[in-house]
Amino acid sequence: MTIHSVEVRLSNLANETLKTSYGSNVTQRQHIFVAITAEDGTTGYGEGSPLPHFSGERASEMQTLVREVFAPVLIGLDPFDVERAHQALERALPQHHASKAALINAIHDLQGRLTGLPAYAFLGGKVTNRIALGGAVGIEEETTVRDRVTKLWQQGIRTVKFKIGADIERDIRTIKMLRERFPAELEIRADANAGFGFSEAQRFLRAVADCRLQYLEQPLAPHDWKGLARLREFGTPIAADESLFGLQDALGLVAAEAVDVFIVKLIKLGGLHQARKVVGIAEAAGIACVAVSPYETALGAAANLHLAASSSAFPFAAELGVGISSVRLEGSGTIEVESGFATVPERPGLGIDLPRSLFERTPALAAI
Repeated sequence: MTIHSVEVRLSNLANETLKTSYGSNVTQRQHIFVAITAEDGTTGYGEGSPLPHFSGERASEMQTLVREVFAPVLIGLDPFDVERAHQALERALPQHHASKAALINAIHDLQGRLTGLPAYAFLGGKVTNRIALGGAVGIEEETTVRDRVTKLWQQGIRTVKFKIGADIERDIRTIKMLRERFPAELEIRADANAGFGFSEAQRFLRAVADCRLQYLEQPLAPHDWKGLARLREFGTPIAADESLFGLQDALGLVAAEAVDVFIVKLIKLGGLHQARKVVGIAEAAGIACVAVSPYETALGAAANLHLAASSSAFPFAAELGVGISSVRLEGSGTIEVESGFATVPERPGLGIDLPRSLFERTPALAAI
């Protein structure tokens, strides 16, 4: 059995993002969806939801790269040879992890559909059936933050991440307000998106030392591993997001004793195959992992659920869009969510179907 064709489609979806230290939010974004079909007609699906300011990829360019560069090197490969597929993509063009993630995740979906097994079966099995969900709130006024957290709490969400890094005074006031107003069961995360300098991060950590942050995410510039390591001395766990784009980063962060938590985003790591290797490094080093699916539909979120279910290195709530997901593709499948927990899909592959009409107007690149 080999890969016979690869299709890619770009879609504009309603997608309200969060205001962060990078800048204001947007209300519509472009996603790519890929379909990889085997010789017998079985098709697997994957999603690429890029963050241009984060990884340097834009959906329109991803569509071109997939069609002209990446798809040709996958044609004729055995869909169960994922390492070979990964190497072929790496040789074809370095970086471009979000594009590769869509393709690699589609291959995992195809594997499951060919065998009748869920994707986690190819990641080492599962250690849990349900994944706790966390919410996220952008840089907003205190009253808006309070109202949004109240709504999340009422939905059963017990972990909330707050975007910070644009106004340290607001950041400190908001964190203190939340710890005072909400029950102790509320887990609070803060994400600066590399918006602090060392002195600001130091000041912030001292000011909120009694607020029991679950962790502070990416307070410093991605390359400042020494600074991250020094911030750990303040007692609040430190998480790496922008600092973690592959296996080498994972090894380097461990060696530098820079962080306590890895933020695992498939669009950064090139999909499930490489992400599972990063999780293995975390397992060995005693580092916690958090699955984050930034602004993806249920298809992308499902890939993260399968990954998080495959390892005990994911002790904290995943960020997959409350209710999975706030981004909707009409006609696609859904994930079961109840009382702040998502159920890991048991259907073959990733467990989410896409409307086949999505690809009707897209020519497939097929084997000759």
